[in-house]
Order: sequence, then structure tokens, then C-alpha cells
Amino acid sequence: FIDGKQVIFTGNNEDTVQGVLDGRWDVGFVRTGQVQRTIDPSTGEFVDPSLVKVIAPRIHIMDGGGLFPFLHSTPVFPEWPFAAKDTVDHVVSQEVANAMIALQDHANIGQLIAECQESAETEAERNICDTAPPAYFDADARCDTTRELATLAYNAGQAGFHDGFRSPRSHFFVRTMQQDGGFIIKDHKGM
Repeated sequence: FIDGKQVIFTGNNEDTVQGVLDGRWDVGFVRTGQVQRTIDPSTGEFVDPSLVKVIAPRIHIMDGGGLFPFLHSTPVFPEWPFAAKDTVDHVVSQEVANAMIALQDHANIGQLIAECQESAETEAERNICDTAPPAYFDADARCDTTRELATLAYNAGQAGFHDGFRSPRSHFFVRTMQQDGGFIIKDHKGM
């Protein structure tokens, strides 16, 4: 039994992680990846995820065969779906979707540029890293990838801790869970 007076809503995932780490709370609920992106205010560095115990941890294998990189105890499903109103022209919504999906391809080139810049030892090497076209770093680079776009996409991915976007397969599992939880209720028309 939990006394309702013992439940605290911080309204901030980072505060929840800090509260568990500093002993204010015994347990905290946060979104996936929050532990890994929380900064320790005393050091300015990311907190050590091993300091937190995930209750009933899960393992998720991603589409590419790799392991899902964040601690989690719930099923993994899309966190940031995009949708378009029916008043948005189909061509516009399709172009936005295509741009979001291409973001990771651009970011991959941005990562190669950043790695080149970090490892360059001579002025000539730095000049190549700073001026070479995307195809220099990857012969299969998209023809619409520019150095600026690649760098922006890579930096955005690093800052947002995201790995890319993909088109949805099925939201049946999510919808079923929402229905079971009472968040989606059929109206008198069965909709």
C-alpha cells in the first residue's frame, strides 16, 4: 500500500534522477534515456548510470540487430511520433517525413567529418577535414548531403540523444495499451 502523501510529482525528469541519487526519494519514474542524459550539478558531467538500479530491466534488440542503448523497464515504442493535419498538403507532409528519415544519413557524414577533425594532426589534414565534400568521407553519401547539413544533423543528434527516425510499422501495440488503460474509448459509433 502506498500512501498518496508519499508520492511526489517533480514535473522534471532530471530532478527525479537527482532526487534518487541524493537520497531524497527511494524510487523515481523517468522517461527512457533520462538517466544517461542527466548532468551531475557538482561535476558538470553526466551521472554514472551504474548508480541507478532499474527495476525489472528489459533488453530490446533494435531493427539493425544492436541492443537498445538505454536503461529501461517498459516496452520500447516510438516516443516522438510526427503527424500532419488533414489540411496539410500531402506533398508537404511527405517531404517533411522524407527529410526526417534522411536526417540520420546526413548525421553519419557529420560524424565522419567530426572524427576527421578530431584526429587531424597536420594543417594539411585539418584543411581536408574542413573543406572536403561529403563524398570524400563516404562514397555512398546522399547527393543532397552538404557539409553544413551533415554537421547540423550530427550536432542535433548528439544534443538530443537521438539516433534517427523511421516510418512506423504498426502502432497496434501502443493503441491496444492505450485502450486497456482507458485513454482511448470508443464512442457511440464504435470509433
